[in-house]
Amino acid sequence: MGPCDLDVKGCVMRGLGSAVTLLALGLPLALARGAARTEPAGRTSGVPPSANAPQVVRVSLSAPDIVCLEVQAGWVIPSKLEQYRPRADDKPHAVGVATYLKRDGRDIGWLIGARKDALVTFERLVGDPLRGSVGSPAAYSVNGERPVAVYLKSRPNDWAQPSAAQPDHHGLAMLHTIYLKMEHPLASGATYHITITGLNVRNPEVTLECDPTRIRSEAVHVNQIGYRPDDPVKRAFLSLWLGTGGAYRFPDDLRFRLVRDSTGRTVFRGNVEKVLDADEPERMGHVQNYQKTNVYCMDFSAFRRAGRYRVVVDGVGCSYPFDIDGKVWERAFVTQMKGLYNQRSGIVLGPPYTAFRKPRDFHPADGASIYQSVYTVLDGGEQSLGLEKGSTGRLVPQAWGGYHDAGDWNPRRATHLRVTMAQMELLELFPGFFQRLSLDIPHRPGLPDILTEALFEVDLFRRLQAPDGGVGFGIETNGDPIEGEVSWLQSMPAYVYAPDLWSSYIYAAAAGRAAGLLSKYDTKLSALYRHSALAAMRWAEAQWSKRRASGTLGKLPWEVADDRNLAAVVLYGLTRDKYWHHVFIENTCLSSPQAKLYAWGDHVQEDAAFAYACLDARLTDGALRHNAIVGLEEMARACLDYARGNAYNLACPDRYRPTFAGFFSTPLATALARAHYLTGKPEYLAGLVRATQFQSGCNPNNMTYTVGVGANWPKHPLHLDSRRTGQPAPLGLTVFGNFDYNQQKDVWMTWPLTYHLNQVCTPPPSEWPIAEAYFDIFLFVAQNEFTVDTWTPNVYVWGYLAARGTSSRPHFAGRR
Repeated sequence: MGPCDLDVKGCVMRGLGSAVTLLALGLPLALARGAARTEPAGRTSGVPPSANAPQVVRVSLSAPDIVCLEVQAGWVIPSKLEQYRPRADDKPHAVGVATYLKRDGRDIGWLIGARKDALVTFERLVGDPLRGSVGSPAAYSVNGERPVAVYLKSRPNDWAQPSAAQPDHHGLAMLHTIYLKMEHPLASGATYHITITGLNVRNPEVTLECDPTRIRSEAVHVNQIGYRPDDPVKRAFLSLWLGTGGAYRFPDDLRFRLVRDSTGRTVFRGNVEKVLDADEPERMGHVQNYQKTNVYCMDFSAFRRAGRYRVVVDGVGCSYPFDIDGKVWERAFVTQMKGLYNQRSGIVLGPPYTAFRKPRDFHPADGASIYQSVYTVLDGGEQSLGLEKGSTGRLVPQAWGGYHDAGDWNPRRATHLRVTMAQMELLELFPGFFQRLSLDIPHRPGLPDILTEALFEVDLFRRLQAPDGGVGFGIETNGDPIEGEVSWLQSMPAYVYAPDLWSSYIYAAAAGRAAGLLSKYDTKLSALYRHSALAAMRWAEAQWSKRRASGTLGKLPWEVADDRNLAAVVLYGLTRDKYWHHVFIENTCLSSPQAKLYAWGDHVQEDAAFAYACLDARLTDGALRHNAIVGLEEMARACLDYARGNAYNLACPDRYRPTFAGFFSTPLATALARAHYLTGKPEYLAGLVRATQFQSGCNPNNMTYTVGVGANWPKHPLHLDSRRTGQPAPLGLTVFGNFDYNQQKDVWMTWPLTYHLNQVCTPPPSEWPIAEAYFDIFLFVAQNEFTVDTWTPNVYVWGYLAARGTSSRPHFAGRR
């Protein structure tokens, strides 16, 4: 245990619940999910509460005069997957399209598999709710003194599924944060004995040793990825929203220290500076205050010494530990890339490459039914239904591989290639660094791991390519997974999209990029991808010409022209054929010096502009190349301007982008990385590092949004295969994160609030600051799920920050 684990004196954290052996998979033991519980601290008096009573799991300071008690009420016993062994009184019955098993008079799980011979047990919420006069100062004493006020913040931190099978029909484990406002600040170095009366907690007496260098405070937020010694920005933040107590304003004269994690020795000192007032609006998706409290910054950019540290605010407490060393961004990048590996379809997953175990799924050789459809993604209507109706009945034996889209396994689509192209671009920019970097995946002889991972995704679409060159959008079932099923025992047929020009353009760019990279490692394989890319592009161009002749180009989604533009510049760089330069010029916005690269709804051509700027200058039109660099710098400056309008310097090139689907959980700042690569201007690098702060732990929840990154990450992302089998979430899953649900009306995004969270949260969710309103409960789809293409900013930005400075190519500023 490190110093920051000693939040409750004498308390040893341990998991609860019986261990579960997953017989069908040979999986490791799984413990009950939910917050770890503590052994009772200190002496208890009176009649002991129930063994299932809520537990004080952490005691700390949130401010000089505020004691913070965290109380866990309830935890979730996870599902397990096992072979179904029928009993005489078992009653399987249909609930919609799923099969439930009733045993001893109650539903206990789902029967799955083609023969219904596997059982996934229902999750179960265990534990009593918190009861008593939680908000009464009379319920608490600190060294014999009553608090002058008590504030409360309650939210769920897990959700037993299905919720309808839970006793309270919500199934929500709850974390209650109780703030005791004392008349005077607590003294550093003193010991405080806290007594709780009138509440049904198991440990009504706990002790706090008030040492800010050892006790983590929720108010101190730090980048848990850490920093390179030469990163131009190193910062931490301070903020506190008290729930029913509202905003908190810290004293004006606070100081902070940087201390070594192992010894507590101070190595740097600085002032705490306010960057946002609780009443000051931020300029993001809407002009409003997303924090609902004051936010303060602590800058230690000048400190460059490698080591492991914590930020300490005197009189408050410390942050999670973080590292300053040359590999912090590399470790984060490798973890994010592990998420892509864990999303692979059609292969066996497990040790030694990942702790997550999954048998081979969706492979035609195992009997998976995957049929060719005549439906294309451009045909309109409900896509999954159109696919099924358009089925030819012909099985497609080569339809395996690629990435599962999200927390389920549906669909595998061409737009996933955007995260693949980000990987390949990084290899183009920093070949030496990424050639050497191990991703701890099955090695493909002669190839860098990053290219091996990219080819796994590209190969799905190459296998699906039609003889005439056309490529379809991917593979999908008609509807979401059947309740209770896992990917390797799912029972729905899947369908392959028919070729269309949009998907063919996307594929042509990815395959062309792969061909260029492979020329350095495997000329035979490079030729294969080159031929495939050109075949897809020529097929798509023939379809484009037909539409132009019929006057129907205007009916295409606006993004199609952008993907045509990118594919043309990639193929021009690959082949040096000026025909593809002419195609690029047809759709480029670079013909006008005043054109913007980012004009949502009309065009977004950042990718193509950067690819063009990186071509050998002798191949380019000087004016177009100049406009590309100017346009990328303009996007970068838009990111910097956006960052100046909010407390945590979140960056985005679009002032009006809605704040959802990765806005808070990934750095939307690829333009800053590209502008820095092209110009070397230090303000772009500084802005890029600042743009990573929020999703890396500088946020009110003190969490990263990527499983396995930092000290505190999401525990319950929406990932069906791990959840149904009682496994921890696989490394590298980055959730959608917070979103401004008060501005959203779509039912699919807000239904957990309407039907569940509004009934249990204090204050109600509508009153929470959006920056803090992340609910780690598995089935809040708009927050807890993900799609692999929304990970593109993490892959690109973390990879760039890891590799910067290793390129042999000079900056481009002098070559315009």
